[in-house]
Formats: sequence, C-alpha cells, structure tokens
Amino acid sequence: MSTTNGRAEVRLCAPIGPRQEGEHCLKLPLDREASCTADLQCAGTWGYGYCARPCAPGDPGTCAEGFFCADVKPKPSCLPTCEARGCPQGQTCVPFEEETSVCAEVYGTNCVETPCPDGQKCEVLPDSRFPGKVWMECVVRCSLANPTCAEGQVCDRYHCVQACDPNGSNPCAEGYHCDRRKKDWPWSCQPDSWTGP
Repeated sequence: MSTTNGRAEVRLCAPIGPRQEGEHCLKLPLDREASCTADLQCAGTWGYGYCARPCAPGDPGTCAEGFFCADVKPKPSCLPTCEARGCPQGQTCVPFEEETSVCAEVYGTNCVETPCPDGQKCEVLPDSRFPGKVWMECVVRCSLANPTCAEGQVCDRYHCVQACDPNGSNPCAEGYHCDRRKKDWPWSCQPDSWTGP
C-alpha cells in the first residue's frame, strides 16, 4: 500500500477474506469480512478499493469482460466497469473514483439517476461487507456551529438526516434503521450497513 506522501510503498499482511473480484474491499481491513480472497489484492487510490488481479496497461486482453486495466496502487489492476454492458433489472450502474462502476441495489435516494436539488450533494456509501448494495443520500451540510436542518431532520455526521424515535413508528426507508452513532447523539435513520456504537 502507498504511504500518504506517495513516495514509498509498504507491504503488509492482510487477512484472507471472502470478497470476490470486482467487490469493494478495505486496504487496511479490521477483519476478514472486508478482505479479498487469497488470489486477489485490494487495489485503488483511496482507503477502500476493489478486489483485483494485476494487469498490463495498454494490453486490453489482460482483464476479463466488465473490467479495465487501471494504473492504480500498489500496481496496475483490473477494476470493474458496468458502463458498456449495463446491469440486471433492479440494479443501477453506480460510478465511483478512477472511472470504476459497479452494478448495485440502491437504498435511499438514487441520486445517480435523479440528481440532487441545488445546494445538496450526492453521497454514495458502499460497504465491503455488503457486495451488490450501496446507500445514497442527497446531503445537506450542517455542523455543531450551524446545526439547522429541515423539520423532521437532525444534524448527524455533518449532514442532515431523517430523525426517528426508537420507541415510535419507523419513518426510515428500506435499507435504513433507527439508531444513533454515539450515546449523546440524536436518533436518526442509519444505513443497515452500520450497526450501533
């Protein structure tokens, strides 16, 4: 994996996990659930990447259909794309960094297909433990200094989210549940990929 200054690479031991080629993974996994099978490595620019096999840039035959050879760290690797082939019914071709894209079931507001209103940002949250699923939100920023959100929303993780009451009716959309990130934080609709403090 690359160091923050990009000049040196560090080799490290990673657990062998269940993630298959083209699935999201974590470069520094805390457990095996976010790790790739033994024949693949987690490749990409950011903290999360894709389980991938190495390739030769400029040689289109080194990657299988639905993959392309990307010049990424720690070495060029076959990363997924669904732009040309499309996705099965019920899934969306979701774009990510490095010109990658994956077919996934979307929970929340599909802001890839329907752009967010002005003043809001489309946030896409994959989770390596849930291949084939992503959570999307049109985010309105907030902070401790400016916690103002629309009625029925609370400020959580620096953006406004749907408020909920764990003892009341559930206003959360499919793929979300009523929870809170810390004991003193407000109850809000959290992605099912996130479980309690």
